[in-house]
Amino acid sequence: MLNFSKFFLLLIKFLLTLTILAKLSLSYADQLRIEKVKINGAKRLSESFILNFLPEYPNTNFNNEVLNKFTKDIYNTGMFDKVSVKVDNYILLINVVEYPIINEISFTGNDLLDNETLSNLISINSRDIFNKNNLSDAIKTIKVEYQKIGRYLAQVNVKKIEIGEGRVNINFEIDEGALLVVKNINFIGNKNFSDSELKSKISTKEDAWYKIFGSNKFIPERLYYDKEKLREFYNQRGYLDFTVKVARGDLLPNFSGFNINFIISEGQRFSIDKIKINTSLIDDNKNLLKELYIQKGEIFNSRALDESTKFLIKHFESSGFSFVKVLPSIKKRKNLIDISYNISEGSKKFINKIIILGNTRTNDSVIRRELSFLEGDPFNKNKLDLSINSIKRLGFFETVNYRLEDTNVSQAIDVIIEVKEMNTGSVSFGVGYSSLDNTTLTFGLREKNFLGEGKNVRFETSLSDQKSSYNIGVTEPYFLERHLSLSGNIFDEEIENKKGDVKTNRSGVNFGVGFKINDISQAIKYNLSTSETTTSSSSTSASETGEEGKEITTSSITYGLFQDTRDNYFNPTSGYRWGFDNTIAGIGGDAKFYKTEIKAKTYYPIEYGDYVLGFKTGLGLITAIEDNITSSNRFFLGGKTLRGFDKAGVGPRDTGNNQAIGGNNYYNVSFELKSDKFMPDDTGLEWFVFSDIGSIWGTDYKSGVRGYNDKNPRITNGFGLSMITPVGPLQMIWGFPLQSETYDIEENFQFSIGTSF
Repeated sequence: MLNFSKFFLLLIKFLLTLTILAKLSLSYADQLRIEKVKINGAKRLSESFILNFLPEYPNTNFNNEVLNKFTKDIYNTGMFDKVSVKVDNYILLINVVEYPIINEISFTGNDLLDNETLSNLISINSRDIFNKNNLSDAIKTIKVEYQKIGRYLAQVNVKKIEIGEGRVNINFEIDEGALLVVKNINFIGNKNFSDSELKSKISTKEDAWYKIFGSNKFIPERLYYDKEKLREFYNQRGYLDFTVKVARGDLLPNFSGFNINFIISEGQRFSIDKIKINTSLIDDNKNLLKELYIQKGEIFNSRALDESTKFLIKHFESSGFSFVKVLPSIKKRKNLIDISYNISEGSKKFINKIIILGNTRTNDSVIRRELSFLEGDPFNKNKLDLSINSIKRLGFFETVNYRLEDTNVSQAIDVIIEVKEMNTGSVSFGVGYSSLDNTTLTFGLREKNFLGEGKNVRFETSLSDQKSSYNIGVTEPYFLERHLSLSGNIFDEEIENKKGDVKTNRSGVNFGVGFKINDISQAIKYNLSTSETTTSSSSTSASETGEEGKEITTSSITYGLFQDTRDNYFNPTSGYRWGFDNTIAGIGGDAKFYKTEIKAKTYYPIEYGDYVLGFKTGLGLITAIEDNITSSNRFFLGGKTLRGFDKAGVGPRDTGNNQAIGGNNYYNVSFELKSDKFMPDDTGLEWFVFSDIGSIWGTDYKSGVRGYNDKNPRITNGFGLSMITPVGPLQMIWGFPLQSETYDIEENFQFSIGTSF
């Protein structure tokens, strides 16, 4: 009997032999002999282009693997829609169908995105090879762009139109779909802050009927920004371990909008236990510790930590240290934090080149003359910051940024200043209403950067039932390429009170020169004006003040000095401006007097700039040298200087016609708080509240004048809104006098709007 194990071994050997023979047989059968190649369908492309992908024949042994690779290589060129190969009687038959050439690309159904925008988005163009993969990519790109504007239901179909000769027209048929907005925003895991408070901190907003400008569209990329805003909010309130685990937008089942879900972990709240400053630059840092924005025993605040870091850098650099590095480190233990500021000084460096970018309209020289350093100077961070602020205060640029770049020169850096031009020309239009003048219209043209040379050219006019005026002026801030300004104005004003039959004409010219050293400016100005008041009624006081029927000429010289450290002339958030003007009249002409006026403004950022507190004050005094002071040379108070009252609405008035005649003395004080907090996002809307106090008194004539020496203060409170609209800056002011006199003229509402060019 045959042993079973021997039988099993013989069986395995037999099967292995059969397998080897089968493989040899298949390998032999796989070998294809090709003596000739025939190509069908190649019209635009040459046969040699196709043959480049085929191994040499007849010397090469062909098999299915070689032919499969050849087919794939041809497909991968992106030139062919179909490729097939076949061997028949030693002839390799290659059949191809070429992709057509795109003749024209068009879009239909796109109302929200224009053709140019869509054409720039996609990567296919006329005269390109038609390719299905590129077409699919284009469809995806268009859909993504529509999603950015809230059109998540947008559909894109492609219609291919054969026009012969291997060419096609491509039409993207677009159904933009309904606008999908954010219906609900949900927070999960918030124990210490309400949903409504967290919603106010993020940029994504829930839809509401009143949200015209808001961010109620769902934009996935915005969630990354919102996660950061939530982290900032919690970190500024002591929650250092706060994290956003999930931030997701979910499409509602009925496709009516999105639900936004944030899953968060607040972590514990930390307080500050110890603060240290580690540095060899100074011996005693106890006083410096007291000036930090963050103090021992307080709840940890990441923003205060950052602001303290900036303060330390600025402090040491303004003390003469270069390239100061301040590295804060945090050590956590239980619910306490120890903070260490490690401070060191880098090596001194020099300025190699000053490079200015982005000034497409403004001349380089206009920017360079604001710099307090030159190429080759030692680098000084304090001077750089002052120079950047000077450029910002020009009011020519939307943004001003800088960066420092290393060079091939040892210990030298390039200072690169990059600006973004803004519209410096403006057309302004204003409307005001008062019980005296009824409706007042104002119109102005101004170009702050004429011809890109920094010149200021302006024209202003106003018109009401009782008043008309115009003013034309020009200022050259750097006359003869020096820190010397030259200015000139022509003005004319006519005031007529029909009730009292009083008419006053005032016109004149002035010109002056000024010079500036750092942030301190001085100016000397000569003024020549004439005024004439006529009346046909004895009930007025014009004849009493010596102005009846006379043309009074005023020839005066004014010396002024002021200092300005504001970070922005037009919308300041920090800094101050103070100054005075001293005028002496009597260098020829009829009027002879001495006049002094002092003004000051200061701005304080609160809550790291979220709010700005402003304080303004003014004080004026005029004294006669010979004759009495006439009305045309006195001070007037009201309008912008005392909101809630008409321009010149406060102070002594004519008993006959209630016309303001001005005062020899005045003061005004104003407090204002402004912010964009709690305003809809993406609108530029700001609110402000104010309180104004002031008074004006003193005339050289008592007869026929009411309140000639009334020093009682006038007090107003109010609020306002300001924003940037498509037609320019808009401002609305509501002022309400709390204390006034019966003869004062109130103006409770002011409105103005303008546009830029």
